[in-house]
Order: sequence, then C-alpha cells, then structure tokens
Amino acid sequence: METKVAVIGAGTISACHLSSYQQIPNVRVVAICDQNLELAKSRAQEYNIPYFCADYHEILADPEVDAVSIVTPTFTHKTIVLDALEKGKHVFCEKPPALTYEDALACEEAAKKAGKVLMYGFVCRFIASNQYVKQYIDAGKMGQIYYAEASRMENCSQIGGWFRDKSKAGGGSLMDAAIHQLDLMLYFMGYPKVLSVKGFTSDVNKDLPERIQSAAASYKSVSNTYIPRTVESFASAYITFEGGKNLYIKAAHIANTVDPGTRMEILGEKGGISFTDGNLRLLTIDETNHFVKSEPNIYDDPDLFTPEIRHFVDCCTGKAKCIPNAEEGTQIMRILNAIYESAATGSEIVF
Repeated sequence: METKVAVIGAGTISACHLSSYQQIPNVRVVAICDQNLELAKSRAQEYNIPYFCADYHEILADPEVDAVSIVTPTFTHKTIVLDALEKGKHVFCEKPPALTYEDALACEEAAKKAGKVLMYGFVCRFIASNQYVKQYIDAGKMGQIYYAEASRMENCSQIGGWFRDKSKAGGGSLMDAAIHQLDLMLYFMGYPKVLSVKGFTSDVNKDLPERIQSAAASYKSVSNTYIPRTVESFASAYITFEGGKNLYIKAAHIANTVDPGTRMEILGEKGGISFTDGNLRLLTIDETNHFVKSEPNIYDDPDLFTPEIRHFVDCCTGKAKCIPNAEEGTQIMRILNAIYESAATGSEIVF
C-alpha cells in the first residue's frame, strides 16, 4: 500500500526530507506548502511534486494525505502539529519539538487522543555509530553509567533570520543545535527521570557576528532580513537524574573556545565512551585488569536523513515502534525550559 506524504515548509531542511522520501519504496510526496508560494513552487518543480500551496490547511483537508513532515520555524510547530493530528495525519516534526514544555505536552496528549504517530526530528539517533553505542550500553558493556558530558561549541556562527529571535526560536545553540547532543545523552541513558537542573546563560560578545572578519556561516535561514540577536551566546547546565546519573552540557553560537566542535563523553563503572567530532573511542577494562582503548570501525552513511525518514514511514504503517516518541520530546522540552528558567532566576530547578 502506498503512503502519501505532504511536506509543510519549503526551507533548507525540506530538501533533506524530500530527497529521503523519494528513496523509500511505496511512498509518494503528493504536496508541499510554504507561505512563500514561489519557494513552494520551486521545490515542487525540483522534486516533481504535483501540488503546492501557501496554506497548509489545504493539505490537511486532503483525505488522501496519510502523513506530514513539518519543517517550519520552531514557533509554528505546536499549531501545525495540533491541526495535523486533529485531521488524522501522522506527524513528523523537526526539532525542537516546540517553544515550551507546555506546548510539547499538548502535542503529546493530542497524538495519544488521535491515535497517530508523532515523531520528532532527532536525526542523530539514526547515525550508525550512535546506534552502536546505544546497543553497546544496553548490552551492559558500560555497567552503571554515572556521568555524561556533551558540548557543541562554535566560535562565531552567523546564523540569521528568526533563529536569532528568542521569542521565535526559544533559545540559541542549546535549543536549536545542541538539542541533538542532549537528546543523545538522554537516549543512551534511557531517558532517566530528572531530579534537578542548574543552568547558566551568557550574552557576552553577542554582537561579534557583525564585527568578526573570519567567521563562516554554519547555517543560514532562507530569510536574509536582519533581526536583532536576543538568543543567548552561550549556555550550560548540570542535570541530575534518578539512579545516580549526572549530565553536564554546554553549547554556544559565540565563544572564544580554542577547540570548537562537538564532543560527548560517557563514564560507566565498566568503561568509557568518547566522541570528538564523530570520532568514536572506547575504554574498557579487560580480564587482566588492564585499561584497553579501541576505536570501533563503524561506517556512518553520509545520508543522515533517509534512515530517520524510513523509520517514520515504518511507524506510520505499523512496521516499527517510534523511537524519538512524543513523550521524549516533551521531556527534553521540560529540561530545556528548566535550564533557561534556572539561568534567569539563578536558582536550581528541582523536579
């Protein structure tokens, strides 16, 4: 049976979804929508999509559409997700799930009521090396995990458009980029129950993107309109969980770090795991009580999105159980909101 999909949003990430859907058997993208009708038309022509429009309600009104991908700005997610679920569509929504914990919770409850799939775009879970780590941990190779650390640091991102506006993006690098590293750490640890959060944010050097002479844009929104920067430059948090687990995370679009990049580390009673810009290394203790370091040779497909989109389709057709489910989306938003609340008040948030 063919699954008919529509894509809401025709910006940069939509191309990743569209090309992925086209690689999956028995799936057809039948419509694309964007408020910028010319952009929607351009994507429709590029990917041979038969219908395009500016109002997503036209797509949701089509009874033949089984599922939608929502690749619109963060501040629009809740409304579109709720509308799509109400119309009986399965929903894939790009990260972040929503602006707030309360919005994500409303979406989770709506998905349960509708009996439809609500999956969030935590694409890094589907990278082969990350799947290997998850299986390695679940097999008991690490023993009890007691500490994890993650960072995603840039010297000076020139990201633009609505991403700079806290009221529309919800936050800076932590909310939009390092949410992947936060999700991975929670995923590896089994999304444990949070006990407390202590957060810190800074606006130091927030005007650096306009002053610096040597920064390259890691990502730019479709809109080139200048928007004053109200998201933080830097954020960090210390999170405690049940079972003696702890996590430290830091993220920055703007930071004078000597070593920008992405790094994750997990400490367990039987060994350790380290990622540095995707390079996976393991530390174990062998039967002679010697430390042994290794670097598993895991092939990571450069196509990040197709395994994720294929999983979404399998969930829609009942072939798989959703991995990045609505409940986890709600939990990660609760943590993120707590980090920003703690940073604003200077107080630890106890759950």
